[in-house]
Amino acid sequence: MERQCEVTLRGSLQRSLQVAASVALMGAFATPAALADSSIENIRHCSDSNWCYYDRDQSRGWRHSALGQIDTENVSSLRPAWIFQPGEVRQGLHGTPIVIDGDMYFSTNPSTVWKLDAGTGEREWVYIPEMDPAVISRSFFSHTRGLTVGEGRVYMGRADGHIVALDERTGDVLWDVQIVDSAKETAGFSGAGILVSADLFVLPQNGGEYPIEGKIFGIDPSNGSIKWTFHTTGRDDPHALATWGGDSWKYGGGGAWQPGTVDYANNQIIMGTGNPNPDYDYCGSDCRDPNADAHRPGDNLYTSSTVALDLDTGKLNWYFQEAPSDPYDYDSSPGEFLVLEDDNGRGVIFHPGKNGFNHAWDAKTGQPINVYASQNTQNWTTGYNLETGQWENMLWPKAGEKTLVCPAIDGGHSWNHGTYSPDTGLFYRTVQEWCMWLTVAPKGGADYITAGSGERVTEPFAQAFMAAEWIGTDPPGESSHGRITARDPISGDMAWERRYDIIPHSALLSTGGGLLFNGTMDGWLEAIDAENGSLLWKFNNGSAHNGGIISYDVAGKQYITVVSGQGSYVGYAVNALNSDKLINMKDSAAVIAFTLP
Repeated sequence: MERQCEVTLRGSLQRSLQVAASVALMGAFATPAALADSSIENIRHCSDSNWCYYDRDQSRGWRHSALGQIDTENVSSLRPAWIFQPGEVRQGLHGTPIVIDGDMYFSTNPSTVWKLDAGTGEREWVYIPEMDPAVISRSFFSHTRGLTVGEGRVYMGRADGHIVALDERTGDVLWDVQIVDSAKETAGFSGAGILVSADLFVLPQNGGEYPIEGKIFGIDPSNGSIKWTFHTTGRDDPHALATWGGDSWKYGGGGAWQPGTVDYANNQIIMGTGNPNPDYDYCGSDCRDPNADAHRPGDNLYTSSTVALDLDTGKLNWYFQEAPSDPYDYDSSPGEFLVLEDDNGRGVIFHPGKNGFNHAWDAKTGQPINVYASQNTQNWTTGYNLETGQWENMLWPKAGEKTLVCPAIDGGHSWNHGTYSPDTGLFYRTVQEWCMWLTVAPKGGADYITAGSGERVTEPFAQAFMAAEWIGTDPPGESSHGRITARDPISGDMAWERRYDIIPHSALLSTGGGLLFNGTMDGWLEAIDAENGSLLWKFNNGSAHNGGIISYDVAGKQYITVVSGQGSYVGYAVNALNSDKLINMKDSAAVIAFTLP
């Protein structure tokens, strides 16, 4: 049973809250009250006035808005239009709102869904699921980074392993299906899904930190039934299973927790997979040998990989592993896959990885075109050899020895995405320059492990198994810092960069007004000239930024809306390295909209 709260707005700050019980499953043939303009065609071909998907356009992944009413000449007049505070604060706000024809949908931790008037911030309804508190409390992933809207429904993957479809007009539950047994596996859902078509909704399960099998699900959006499943640790795939020693694939993790991008031209979806489990292994330089003495010997396909999956079957078209036998937790599940074209019209998939590198592949074949370092201070490899197809001179931490590894566990690029502007031809991305002291536990465990159990535990429920101590630290010879880089994405040629003493952690937004928007950890929302990187305007929202920045139009007026609120594991890690600057920073949550007077 769930609690469904629908709020009708007819006043100022006074709200009346009506609570109605809703059954757990409304039926396989439940239909929404109205399709409005969230049909799959309008989602696929997103109007400039809307923000239809996590990265705005699910077939490009650019996070670019063509709106240009707010531009480099008038941005200095930008002012707050409204502020919405959801009340309960749990690890801040991580997600990106969706806006369809003046209606805004967003999610708050752990799995609450809100609908607002995008022009005024007034609340229209809220969905608050009742979930087992024991399951929620023991999960590392009891948070949400987004939701999906389309075909008259709002789709929400919950922390307890359920997927629900809500009527976008009323918030009523249309169907509710449990896909993951979170009471047993502890993993659930935390990222947004992708409505590929009227017949296919794709949602990945999280949980690289748990000894389970990672999965990406193809779902029937009309009723929640499973159409196909891709197993990230290689079930029924001889090529992948050969890269796991024994039956370690059954406990290999690899949960994928961010949405991908649909490459319609090649009938595939591009997704990132999570790290193998445990996160760290004691086998050192022998780890890639599937016969080595280890928790998970071998390369551990298809973990820490970009995978291209056929839309009809979920079968693998191609893959690229971003850290073989991943000894650093450089999983690919933060996502961020841009569909581009090179100068010859060839389709290209571009992806910034947690490993501190940018990757460009032929969209059809997965053949690497360019792989280049984005993080200046990375030390885990001397680079990727395009001729041999190998990462060269990988750093292999030895069990029990304190080793400096760069980037840190949270990566050279984090899960808040960059933006590509077709006007400048540049890709803008926050790069994190930081490292960690890593001490991998020996066989049998150790008493210094940072989080989780010392050995694999699956009964009565899966427990986090990470098997190391990691301590964030500065890169050699300098303090931790962030950089916003502006590059040609495929060649890597740099146009400009800005340095930040405190690593920023918002997503970035580029607009048709020649602007780049960024949110900092010390509260500033910035408008930057996309051509040259100069700062044009800033406003302090009073708390850190760990979520998305979007732009949309309501009644002919352009808005810039930002998710603000201290929280997230990455945010906490940044705070720990800057406690002298981020004084008394506490979790908070707000959605703030800006427009011109």
